[in-house]
Amino acid sequence: MSTQYKIDISMNSDTIDKLKNGGFALYGFKAVKTASQGGAPLVWFQSTSFLSQTEITWEEQYQAYISTDEIIANGKIQASASADIDLEQTMNVSQNGTVDVYQEGTPHAISILNRGKAPWTCGISQQTGGSTKPMCAFPLYGNNLDVIAPIERVLLMFASNTINTGTVIYKAYSSGVLVDLTSSQSRSVKFDINEGWDWGGQSWAKSVQAQESLVPLLISS
Repeated sequence: MSTQYKIDISMNSDTIDKLKNGGFALYGFKAVKTASQGGAPLVWFQSTSFLSQTEITWEEQYQAYISTDEIIANGKIQASASADIDLEQTMNVSQNGTVDVYQEGTPHAISILNRGKAPWTCGISQQTGGSTKPMCAFPLYGNNLDVIAPIERVLLMFASNTINTGTVIYKAYSSGVLVDLTSSQSRSVKFDINEGWDWGGQSWAKSVQAQESLVPLLISS
């Protein structure tokens, strides 16, 4: 059975009213670790369903994907082909874009091997809210291997921008909080529309400023 994780967000009624009246949505991003260069974070989830106690949950269920979409700021990445995959497995990509998953792979990571000469965009997706959504995008050149390890680190932010899941985002469009769940499957934070995020000053979270670059926060080597 896959491990489940959650973040509880507490908000007062005034904050909820102002968020809903202002057209705000809650956006989430998921971190990865890789030696591959040129990658970008994607909007992992977007939600306008929030209450005084809002629970964000996800599981260790993954897919690997390839796409013909380019990695450009505010561009949307849509999978051309994808497959369910576990850690320590490899998804092979043929010259014509068909994919197969093999048992052998890098420990604690997901490998994507291009056996053809055509370049692709590739990445991994993870299940949240009952559906599997992409969380990162990297170039996959001909006859090359990308190895990507998911990290249980999630960036949360509220913003009035209307941005779909799978969109390439390089900079934070509002202040946020980066929550680390590598040593715990559950965390609790608070949000106030004027005071921002609060996690009691614990070491497992840090603040993220508006316009801050997301790549160093969400893609580590």
